[in-house]
Amino acid sequence: MFDWINTSLNRKIGSILAVSLSFLLIVISYSIYQVRVINNELKEVSNVDIPLTEVITQVEMLQLQQHLSIERFRLLMGKSHKEQNSIESFFSRHQTITRLLNRATYLVSSSLKNDVIQFKPAEYRLILDEINAFSDVNQNFEELLKSLLKDGSLPEEKWQYLEATASNLDENIVTILRQISQLTLENTRYTEEHQRGFMLIETGLGVCAFILSTLLAAYVLHVIRSRIHNIHQQVEQLHTSLEQGVPIIRPDNGRLKPSDELGELELDLKKMISRLSDEMDTRKEVEQQLIVLATKDKLTNTYNRHKWSEQIQLLINLSEQGKTFSLISLDVDHFKKINDTHGHQIGDKVLQELAGLLQKDLYQPDMVFRMGGEEFLILLTRQTLDVASDIAERLRHEIEIEIHQAEGLPKFTASMGVTEYHFGETKDQLMTRADEALYHSKENGRNRITTVI
Repeated sequence: MFDWINTSLNRKIGSILAVSLSFLLIVISYSIYQVRVINNELKEVSNVDIPLTEVITQVEMLQLQQHLSIERFRLLMGKSHKEQNSIESFFSRHQTITRLLNRATYLVSSSLKNDVIQFKPAEYRLILDEINAFSDVNQNFEELLKSLLKDGSLPEEKWQYLEATASNLDENIVTILRQISQLTLENTRYTEEHQRGFMLIETGLGVCAFILSTLLAAYVLHVIRSRIHNIHQQVEQLHTSLEQGVPIIRPDNGRLKPSDELGELELDLKKMISRLSDEMDTRKEVEQQLIVLATKDKLTNTYNRHKWSEQIQLLINLSEQGKTFSLISLDVDHFKKINDTHGHQIGDKVLQELAGLLQKDLYQPDMVFRMGGEEFLILLTRQTLDVASDIAERLRHEIEIEIHQAEGLPKFTASMGVTEYHFGETKDQLMTRADEALYHSKENGRNRITTVI
């Protein structure tokens, strides 16, 4: 059973057809068998019971006529009258009765011999014995009639015996007819029971075939719909992920063992989605690396000029909503001397340590930009000029006191210019004012900050 569940759709559908055809073949075979049985029973009734009943009924009628004729003949003899017609009719009816009895005997015996009688053959043998016994009594009755017709008269006791024999013959015929009728009725009932049983069994087989085929078909349809639903759901998730730009959910295809064609298709789709997910992850990593390369300074890991242009324009646009920001322009004092004295590697190390200090002491979303060489810009996105001046002073003090304590680094200082954005000005105007403030700091002895309103 479980092997069938895991087979392909072709085998499932083929199995349903095989089961349905098998049940249909069983129903047809059983129907043919039962029809043959019922046909044989009906043939027994039509070929034996009905003809035998007709023959015995004729014998009964002739025997009754014979009995009446005897009574009438006796009355006529009592009055000394004789009728030649009555005598001839006696012989004619008796010969007809004899032929009918021979016919009935032959019908029953030949039917038994040829196995035409299948229903209670022993009962038919009893009826055959009854007919033979009736024939023997009928022969005795014939002898008495011959004596009557020959002598023209019989003693009283002979008449009584003759009448008693005729009565016995009548009773025997009635008994034989009753037995035949009883057998015919029982045979008919038996045939009707066969027919009812045949209809019940055939109906049951048909219902079982319908239920089993329906259940199997419903299971196959459920499997197909489930597979298609899973495939559709995965395609929808993929479409949503691509449309919204969210990461693709990687399907779990480790436990899936395809059992049919749709299962193989589902597995192939999951493999494709997994590969696409890997490709998208790799692409995002590459994009992130490209973004870093495009927006970050490789030496100091601060933002570069490209990111500066993008970010300052964004803040200028936000300033239209009443939001202000400030800018610190920073330059390392005598940086060329550091490079000339200690070498460019030490100079690069100085810039790296300086960038680390600037980024460490800032809060999101404040940003540090390296504009080139030893020049930096600090964008304070939510600070006023006074707060920006305090931050600049703290940074200047930390640069003077802390950085030179790092191993292998010379002592150095930085000059700064601080200004605040004015609503309506451009980024170039803001940069020019910050550079002027920085220039004043250098002109006034360096290692100081200058604030320009």
